[in-house]
Amino acid sequence: MANKPAIGKQGKRYSAEEKAEIVAFIVAFDAENKRGGMKAASDKFGVSVVTLSNWKKKDKGPKKRKAKAKKVVAKKAVKTAATPAKAVGDSPEAILSRLQAIRVEIHKLEKEYNGLKKKL
Repeated sequence: MANKPAIGKQGKRYSAEEKAEIVAFIVAFDAENKRGGMKAASDKFGVSVVTLSNWKKKDKGPKKRKAKAKKVVAKKAVKTAATPAKAVGDSPEAILSRLQAIRVEIHKLEKEYNGLKKKL
């Protein structure tokens, strides 16, 4: 038993060049066959499909953060447009009138949304 090498819990470590080569293989395979690159790379290089997926995601870079920032800006724009600044001296009647107009607009938008949802 003393002659057996110790087996650790960690798997093989891949260099950046090896990872880049495997990801390039996946991209080339997918470009040629439209799909199946990860499975083919897993079979060829002996790397888990989950690991390959993580490598491929990391290879894309931080593009998701930019998209998220755009969503936040869009939400802020919608919020500002939906709540106009209150003018000094607005009477309760003017506020009620504005509220009713907003409710009518919301109702129209809900109808439009439901119509588009049915088309899907």
